[in-house]
Amino acid sequence: MACTLSEKGAEILLAPSSWGPGLHGPEGEWEQRSLETGLPVIVCNRTGEDETVRFWDAESMIIKNGVPLLTHKSKQSAILTFEWDLQSMELLSPHFDIDYI
Repeated sequence: MACTLSEKGAEILLAPSSWGPGLHGPEGEWEQRSLETGLPVIVCNRTGEDETVRFWDAESMIIKNGVPLLTHKSKQSAILTFEWDLQSMELLSPHFDIDYI
């Protein structure tokens, strides 16, 4: 899917996710998609828990060239903001600004 989006002209990949940590958690898939496509990947993962999965250690991240530039996980739901230059496709923020909700 990531390669198809790249071939169709995508310049950045956004991944709204509900991928909990643990046995079946992510193991470098987002970083690999960034490497394969050359595109930055922004992962907005969920927090909290439901009846079967706890997402408190699930990470949201900004990835470029396969390298996580910013990551965040917390025991409280939050809104994460950051600055990104769409012309140069560079991260401007040294960290996430975090508003806990």
